[in-house]
Amino acid sequence: MAILNKLPTRDRLERMGICTDGLCINCSTHQETRDHIFSNCLLAIGIWKSILNMNGMNFYALTWDEMVARACSSWKGKSLLIAILKISWNAFIYFFWQERNQRLFQGRFRSADVILKEIVDVVAIRLRDRSINRLDSTSLSLCNA
Repeated sequence: MAILNKLPTRDRLERMGICTDGLCINCSTHQETRDHIFSNCLLAIGIWKSILNMNGMNFYALTWDEMVARACSSWKGKSLLIAILKISWNAFIYFFWQERNQRLFQGRFRSADVILKEIVDVVAIRLRDRSINRLDSTSLSLCNA
């Protein structure tokens, strides 16, 4: 739903007459659109930047479409880093949307650190049974991170 822009974001709900406040529930500074939630919101930027930094990568501000295009074009192969990026990105989208819904419908707020820990836990669980070459320095540093 996120890729197809079918998420019921506040801007879409507002256009349907269901919601009157279209501001992002996470930052309250911009219109809540799919692009804003996942690639422009300061909370999202901080979490995704942390994920990339944990994997020895630099953060570059990208639009949602650029993020999808980059993932589709460069996250290929079976390396540990690619597996971590794919799992992390899916967990990031899931937990960030979950956080948005909890804030909006339940008034419950989690910190960026709590959301990041949940993402890291999911990645660890998904990689638990994977055979990892710990003699490879890149794989070893990723495992330690």
